[in-house]
Amino acid sequence: MNKADEARINRKILRRAVLEWIFPRRCPFCSKVIGFLPECEDCKEKCQALELRDASLDPETHYFKRLSGAAAVYRYKDGVRDAVLGMKYHGRRWYARDLGEIIAKTLLGCTFYSKYGIILPERASAGTDLWDVIVPVPKSGWGRGYNVPSLLAQTIAWATDLPIQEDALKRTRSICPQAGLPLKQRLENVEDAFAPSDVCAVEGMRVLLIDDVITTGATAAACAEALLSAGAASVYAIALASSQWQTEYNKEDELVF
Repeated sequence: MNKADEARINRKILRRAVLEWIFPRRCPFCSKVIGFLPECEDCKEKCQALELRDASLDPETHYFKRLSGAAAVYRYKDGVRDAVLGMKYHGRRWYARDLGEIIAKTLLGCTFYSKYGIILPERASAGTDLWDVIVPVPKSGWGRGYNVPSLLAQTIAWATDLPIQEDALKRTRSICPQAGLPLKQRLENVEDAFAPSDVCAVEGMRVLLIDDVITTGATAAACAEALLSAGAASVYAIALASSQWQTEYNKEDELVF
């Protein structure tokens, strides 16, 4: 990096620091003002208690189909649930920066440092060599005006230095909200609901799919089908949180209803 580029980046960081003095950061889990603190002391232990013991989700309890795997940081409850709902339904899109950093640190091994009180990526983990491109699950179309998985993906791409294709996938039709639906209806709800967009270029690539919450895995699996149909070599899904859903499998991996 030359001196001109370094000066430009420093000016950008300083502008962001000024903005955070005016509009200080809030904890995404409890909404308390935390400013330049790296994390909320009130929520630290509570969030640690919600961390999944094994981040890799079990194909015996989630529906993977052709996903090569999936992982999440937290169980979807308490403050973690509040953070996701705050982003989705209360316009708190700025939570995605802190939450994306948590995903990058916990699941991808990224590290961060502080400059002028601003948290910046220090290095990407060697684990990011496992993927070639980041793709977020497309927005639901329920009038939010922004896409939560896309906001998380932007932060993860910034932290890992992986390229991102924000518009690689599109929804082919509206679907009912997945929340509360049994597995069979979830699968029917997302069947053929996603397709590669005209700008999708994932042929031969190992795709890291980003979502906010993985419940049954039906949505991630449907997105993976669309990406694999566009020539992706593999699709692995990660999310901030997961509900520990028990799918109904028999020994032959066929769904039993």
